Amino acid sequence: MNVLFVDDHVACADMFADIAEGLGHRACVAYNGVSALQRCSEETFDLILMDISLPDSDGRDICRELRTSGRAQKTRIVALTGHIDLKGSNCMSGFDGCIVKPIAMEALEALLKAPEPSTV
Repeated sequence: MNVLFVDDHVACADMFADIAEGLGHRACVAYNGVSALQRCSEETFDLILMDISLPDSDGRDICRELRTSGRAQKTRIVALTGHIDLKGSNCMSGFDGCIVKPIAMEALEALLKAPEPSTV
C-alpha cells in the first residue's frame, strides 16, 4: 500500500511513516497542505492520513480539493484530529474516517491493514 501522512508535527509524521514502512508499506510524508497537494499531483496513494489543523490550511479544505480535482477520488482519506467533537460531525464529509489523536499503535496498524474505508 502507498500511504501519505500529512501532519505538521514532523516527528509524528515521520514516526507514522516509519511504522508503515516497518509493516511493509511505502510511506511518504507532507508537513503542510501545499506539500500534500504537490505530493498528490506527483503520485497516487492508496491511503492518506490527513491532519485537520495544518499551519497553512485546513485539512478539510485539502481533502475537498483532492476529491474535486480528481487526484484522490478513489483514495481512502482519513482525518487525524485532536478535536474529539469533530469525529462524526457533518464538517468531516469527504473523509472516509476520522481518528482522534493521540493514535494508539493498534489503531494505526488496523488502519494500515484495513482494505476498505473505516472509522477507528
